[in-house]
Formats: sequence, C-alpha cells, structure tokens
Amino acid sequence: MQHFSSEELKQELNDVEKLTEARLDEVLDTFLNDFKASELGARGWPEHFSAYKVSKVTMNAYSRILARRHPELRVNCAHPGYVNTDMSIHSGPLTPEEGAANVVKVALLPEGGVTGAFFADGEEAPFV
Repeated sequence: MQHFSSEELKQELNDVEKLTEARLDEVLDTFLNDFKASELGARGWPEHFSAYKVSKVTMNAYSRILARRHPELRVNCAHPGYVNTDMSIHSGPLTPEEGAANVVKVALLPEGGVTGAFFADGEEAPFV
C-alpha cells in the first residue's frame, strides 16, 4: 500500500469492516479504467509495475474480507521477503529456502491464532 499516493484509496482498502467483495470489484474496475486512460498517477495508483502492486494490495484486502466472513478459518497473507529468484533477477538477499520458511511459519500458526493479517518476512506487519 506504500506505493499508493491516494490517501482515500489507502483508507478504503484498509477499512475491512466496510469493504465488500462488490466494492473491491468496483475499485479494480476504476483501476482498470484509469490504467486504460493513462491516469494512474493522477488518481493515486502506483505508476510503475502498477498491475502487480494493485493485485497484491487487493489480494490482501480480499483475504481480510474472507477472514471476517469465515472466523472459523485462519486467512492471512504472507510476503516471503525479497527472494533471490528469476522474478527478482536474482537480486534478492534471501534464498528460496529462507523465503519459503517465512511463508511456512505463517501457515503453521497455532489453531485459533491471528486471522485477516499480513505477514512480511514471517512477522505480522501493518497492512497500510
């Protein structure tokens, strides 16, 4: 979310109590229209790698919607860290094993643990 310059977008995508699937779809439609109109920066969207960044933020938001809807489940998002892979052009400081360990740590959280959270490098982190 740090790549969004619109405080309104940040606030809306962070307000999991009010955010719905339908509204998330509307936000994505707005992004697509702004992308097609070359108005990303003017509307507060990330300008570089925008589709990738928006997809990650909306997946995080959707996971929080699911966590609220299904409190009996543990639904979280996990960022493995900056991993040395083809995708990072082998520039990441973490090995694939270290990145995987960060995700496995979240997957193995105890029953009844946190849900609707975002984890970075294996630790709970702020969504915004």
